Amino acid sequence: MERYSHDAHLTSSEIANLWSQYMNDSMSICVIKHYLQHVKDQEIRDILEYALELATGHISQITRFLNEENFPIPLGFTEEDVNLDAPPIFSDKLVIHYMYIMTVHGLSGYAGSFKYIY
Repeated sequence: MERYSHDAHLTSSEIANLWSQYMNDSMSICVIKHYLQHVKDQEIRDILEYALELATGHISQITRFLNEENFPIPLGFTEEDVNLDAPPIFSDKLVIHYMYIMTVHGLSGYAGSFKYIY
């Protein structure tokens, strides 16, 4: 029995989803780092630290996917786009609400990308 190998490349919609998620996660990293400078509630801090870990991991994985395709890496948001020394602009209560809303949007974005993959 002859075996065939198939090396499928990412489609344009998959690349677009990766690009969008890269931008979203790089922005989230900036926002979360600012929040971490000022949050008082330890449980909210724990959530922010976990969210930062996830966003950083996503950036790493997306970078790997794009590198494997020899596709350019987006610049995204960087440390130059946030002033970590700026005073807080939100209470801890609003920060956790923001994180909830952004989680819903993030899950929607990932779910939308799967319809193109499968």
